[in-house]
Amino acid sequence: MDKDNANPDEIPLLPKTCTIGLIVCVCAFFSTVLTLVWLLVPASAFPFSKTSVIGYTVINLSRLILCLLLPVIVFTKMFRIPETKILGTNPGMGAFLLSLLIGCPASLMFVSLHNLLLRLFLVKGLSLAQPAFSFVSDDASIESRMLVFAVVFLIPILLQELFFRGLLFSAFPRGMAGYQRILLSAFFFSIFLLSPVDFIPFFLLGILLGYIRHATNNILCPIITQSAMLATYFLFARILPFMDLSEAGNSFHLTNSNLTSEYTAITALVISLLAFVPVMAQIRMIAGDNVPDADLSEDDSAGSIREQFGWSFWLGLLFFAASWVLLLGI
Repeated sequence: MDKDNANPDEIPLLPKTCTIGLIVCVCAFFSTVLTLVWLLVPASAFPFSKTSVIGYTVINLSRLILCLLLPVIVFTKMFRIPETKILGTNPGMGAFLLSLLIGCPASLMFVSLHNLLLRLFLVKGLSLAQPAFSFVSDDASIESRMLVFAVVFLIPILLQELFFRGLLFSAFPRGMAGYQRILLSAFFFSIFLLSPVDFIPFFLLGILLGYIRHATNNILCPIITQSAMLATYFLFARILPFMDLSEAGNSFHLTNSNLTSEYTAITALVISLLAFVPVMAQIRMIAGDNVPDADLSEDDSAGSIREQFGWSFWLGLLFFAASWVLLLGI
């Protein structure tokens, strides 16, 4: 059999179409293996520090390539998924402009919610687990900054959208409601990122990006939204900084001055909501014109909803659960 033109019907245990369960299982398997290696193998076994820029680059790129990019390439070719199902169609300049505009308030809302949740956890005395992968660097060179920008922002944005709002969206059957697609993709988006503190903000961000993808039927639109969020973050970083656990802990012990960051976050959250709502209303108005209803043929409609959630789906959930158990130290 020609491996380059493998027929899924000739491969045991593989479904005839690309299912949600298969996508989730492959992503979760590679993610769990890499997380096990990274968390359990002693730091002395690596030729670099796990918390260095190089260490973060290695583990982050490994996860992005194996968990996200590889399934997109393999499944697209194996199941002959049309490009329009993954990339979508042209929604018009208005949709691109609205996707750009929604990113500005969304960025302020995300950072504000992160800071407020961090403050809440500290006030309640809840133990906080660090993200599974992070780095610390004092290198201010141009090369280091370019590497960090590419590994932390640029590459993840592209591959995350290609997988969660591209490949995963292409596997959803016709019978699945739009809100189910959005919530499911947001859930896996948030658990893949392995950040306990930001699970809720990432889930809400996943809902927003999923809705934009669903409303515009174009993968470039959520990419534009995330790019606008990134630009807004850098623009307002001095006024509304993204606090990490160590900064939040130090600020929490400063009994008087620590309230400034909370007031700033609340103010930014309220103002950004006022700007967010009208833009979202405009996106909702164009949703009916772009949501596809006849772009799938009968033989590639990915089967019934029940066929999507087989043993592979539940196995993928177990893999993700194992990663979170390791991360939280349960």
